[in-house]
Amino acid sequence: MTAKYDYVALKNDLEKYGSSAEPAEVYGFILGFICGGGNLKNTTKTGNFKKILEQFVFCDASINDELFKRLNILSDEILNELLAGEGITIVMPDDDEKIENRMAYIRELACSFMPGVSVTQKQFNHLSRDLNEFIHDLVDISRMDVAVPVAGESDDAVEEDLLVLSDHLGVGAQICFEECAAKLYPKAGGDFIIEDEGSPVKLSAEREEAHAREENYWASRTKGEN
Repeated sequence: MTAKYDYVALKNDLEKYGSSAEPAEVYGFILGFICGGGNLKNTTKTGNFKKILEQFVFCDASINDELFKRLNILSDEILNELLAGEGITIVMPDDDEKIENRMAYIRELACSFMPGVSVTQKQFNHLSRDLNEFIHDLVDISRMDVAVPVAGESDDAVEEDLLVLSDHLGVGAQICFEECAAKLYPKAGGDFIIEDEGSPVKLSAEREEAHAREENYWASRTKGEN
């Protein structure tokens, strides 16, 4: 089985082909572009995917052909995971990376997601309440202070916060994809995470655990607002 394209591969490829773009910037934009209904192929609506990346991510610099091939591998993996319908697992730096660097990565990813969505979604007044809340959360995450440790907060607590944020981005990206993009693709096995025709979706144990963390996140947030 071929290894999944990961953070290290993306970072190494960007460095190898002389790009100054950060992994979170590239990954976040591609994820947002796919979730917003952008087509990875040439279309009259979204233009050429390579040109879009060059314009929005690479500061109008030409992308090396080999690097673009690698980014297409990443893009295809993102799309296939979204089509599977269980929620996407966000590509993250390894756990041995400094926690502040991983938090900064999450912050930059949140910053880059919406520009990707905006390529095809020019207006947001038609979006569901859940997706609008997720967009507002992206703004909050993009502004968060990544300096750690926070007074009175243990390393384990910070790690848990990071895990929850990663899960939150993954679930939100899935919701965005299903509202804005899923109609462009045939379902590739299984139902989407959102209930289909009123029937609850059976999720894997890993995604059930992620959703439990998501529910705890919203419960604690609601409690804090009261």
